[in-house]
Amino acid sequence: MSRTGDFMNMVWNGKPYYDHPPMGFWLIAIAYKFFGVNEFSTRLPSALLGLFSILLMNKVGIELFGKKIIGFVAAIILGTSVWYVIRVRSGNLESVFVFFYILTVYLSVKSAKNFNWFPLVMLSFGGLILSKTLVGVSAIILIIYLNFSQLINVKKNLVLVLIGILFFGLTVFPWYYYHLKTFPDFYEYHFIHKGTRNKTFASYFKPMIEQPLFYLHMGVRKWYYIWLATLGFLLVSLKFLKKFIFFLFLWNFIVFYPFLTSKETELWHLIPVYLPLSFLIALGVSEGIFLAYLTFNQILIRHSKNIKIPNIIPASLFLTLFLYFAFVQIRIFYKEVIPANKWIPDDVAISKVAGKYNKPIYLDDDYLPIAVFYSGKNVQPLAYLADDKKTLEKFIQSNEKNYIVITRNWVVDDLKKKEIKYKLLEKNNSFSILTKP
Repeated sequence: MSRTGDFMNMVWNGKPYYDHPPMGFWLIAIAYKFFGVNEFSTRLPSALLGLFSILLMNKVGIELFGKKIIGFVAAIILGTSVWYVIRVRSGNLESVFVFFYILTVYLSVKSAKNFNWFPLVMLSFGGLILSKTLVGVSAIILIIYLNFSQLINVKKNLVLVLIGILFFGLTVFPWYYYHLKTFPDFYEYHFIHKGTRNKTFASYFKPMIEQPLFYLHMGVRKWYYIWLATLGFLLVSLKFLKKFIFFLFLWNFIVFYPFLTSKETELWHLIPVYLPLSFLIALGVSEGIFLAYLTFNQILIRHSKNIKIPNIIPASLFLTLFLYFAFVQIRIFYKEVIPANKWIPDDVAISKVAGKYNKPIYLDDDYLPIAVFYSGKNVQPLAYLADDKKTLEKFIQSNEKNYIVITRNWVVDDLKKKEIKYKLLEKNNSFSILTKP
């Protein structure tokens, strides 16, 4: 896109690409325009939006509950969840999606108080849909919940609703309409195969909670158990019946439940769950500490009229507790995120070398995006070929000529044992580049 200026058609590895909508790729292409095609510009939009999302978490907490400390702590929780940190600094789509999700929620809270914000809500919602299609649709439930009283006041707010719908349509309609018209398989592939993973309606009523909960625990680490505890407290104490606390439960449910019914849930898929999880933890612990504070003060008052715990004590305890847990989190995962030594992975190094050859490149492995990016060339995986060429052994013995193929060193050793002839062009600790002898 950055080279051709065609932002409507996404092409990857020489073929049309519409697995996902284009928002994340548009932002990266713009970064390429300014800073060139490299790792920095690939990661830049994701990293910036990751930081903005943390700032918006603080804003949403203040708008929802009127307490700066709730928003601040929720922002700390999100910013110290290890898989959030890993993904937002690595140029993935999750950061873009999360940003537009929290922006949509923030603007929805604002529009609930002043409906003039509603057109911006729908503009942000359009950006959310263009980040990840069906996963983002869940936000419409939150928009309606927060703005219900405004939306039913049709006579007063009809113009703003229509402007909002217009903004949403202008944002999402051109790309989807163009692809529906241009690619006959777009609807089936984009919405059904990629969007729902070919799930049936009945499958949404068959929870498979063990793996998603395990992945959620891996992603947020120590916050996981505090989340479970606060869910229990807010339910048992019936505090979840309050409007905005119920809103957090609703938000947590609609973004988490679909992943609880899928066998294809991956660890990074659950990052949107971190948003309501962070607010629930911040609010639940705050409510628990405040309840303990009131109870303890009542006990003191009964025994001594002159003694009372100052208001600053529970707030200080609350903040200190979360700062401590945040410090522990960072200390544990720091080396996972920031390597002790700078080094180039073997798959990256061999892909860069492969790009120097003016020949078709084949890959006998599963790191296709890395091979394409670092070689700067189209790369054909052997696994996608016909059965008579699907393995390296069959491919080298076929009538294919004038190529290079990237494979692992142990596969080369296996060719030696079988006395299959090949020509070794390059080699590092893990991978080799071969061609026809």
